Amino acid sequence: MDSPRRTRLINSSRIIHRLWIEDELSRADLAARLGLNRSSVSNIVADLMQRGIVRENEIIDPGPKGGRRAIGITLNKEYFHVIGIEIRSDSYTALSVDLEGKVLFSETKPKGFNAKTFSLEMQALIESLIKRLDFMGRHLLGVGIGFSGIVDSERQVIIRSVSLDFHTPFDFYTQVASAFPFPVFLENDANCGAWGEVIFQRKRKLRNFLFILIEFWKAYDLRTGLARPTVGLGFGFDGKIHRGSHNQAGEFKSVLNRNPSSSEQVEVDRTISVTKDKRALHAYLQEVSENLAFLINTLDIGHVFIGGNVETIESVMPDMLRTALRANALDHQDEGIQIQFSSLGYHAVSFGAAALVLDKVLMNLEPLSEYATQKELPLFHLLA
Repeated sequence: MDSPRRTRLINSSRIIHRLWIEDELSRADLAARLGLNRSSVSNIVADLMQRGIVRENEIIDPGPKGGRRAIGITLNKEYFHVIGIEIRSDSYTALSVDLEGKVLFSETKPKGFNAKTFSLEMQALIESLIKRLDFMGRHLLGVGIGFSGIVDSERQVIIRSVSLDFHTPFDFYTQVASAFPFPVFLENDANCGAWGEVIFQRKRKLRNFLFILIEFWKAYDLRTGLARPTVGLGFGFDGKIHRGSHNQAGEFKSVLNRNPSSSEQVEVDRTISVTKDKRALHAYLQEVSENLAFLINTLDIGHVFIGGNVETIESVMPDMLRTALRANALDHQDEGIQIQFSSLGYHAVSFGAAALVLDKVLMNLEPLSEYATQKELPLFHLLA
């Protein structure tokens, strides 16, 4: 691709990104924010208006200093949408959201996924969703997928997943994402929940936070048929998701589970349903809270978000966690740590998967990955 055209596409992406962050800016403001000359900004804005991506808004008040009033430029909120999907061993949840996080479509359906048929099943699901959402008349920015397992998000490779029976690496980009003309991204489910908080609360500029994904439906004991509780963690440091040296940040095993051969996160009585036995549920949450308190206090995390089966734990989890935080702290204080449930609850992962797309497409202006064969900027499929 020739350099002038590439530069124009990058600057178009930058303008879209800046309008997404700040809602409304004049052409002069855009030029100043991005370090571009006004002529270039005006030309790009004219092109984006012709495509229907941006709109001219009401005249912006010049403020107390007076001067010439400027016409505001805003994104056309009805132009784009993104799809977020959470994949489980027995079902999926899919959402379509606009750039402001408004849910346009939502469904949860039973559907078995496993390693052997994953490629074909995922392609079929994505194609089906796109066809069924065509009635909205919106341009698709991309698809994000939240997955229960260890994911190398840079290479787009599934390293391992117990619940979906992946025991050897699976090249998601080659087997699934490359089949589509738009970006398709895969991420660990807890990290997706964290992305949702970072992106859709971007104006709050969250810096250091922890997203806790507690679910009771992803894995089942083969002997009893009872659902096994799972915990996944997503760490946000300096406004970015921390994945660790081996893409395993957030993989959780209780320090109280001292059985070196155990693959259980928390040892529970497999003959009891944790969600139906109040004593078992409280014991489980207590052990999880004690582990989390150590991490939160040691890393000095200011915000804690909880997603997943919110309705099952909302009456007891915050108090348990605060008690554990105080017990773990040297001064027995919780330092005003903010604990809140994700407003999306059950949809936190699929919502966060959609947020992942917005981050990659609107905020990351470089090629998708040095390992990818698709050497294009995320917005090229719309702007080229």
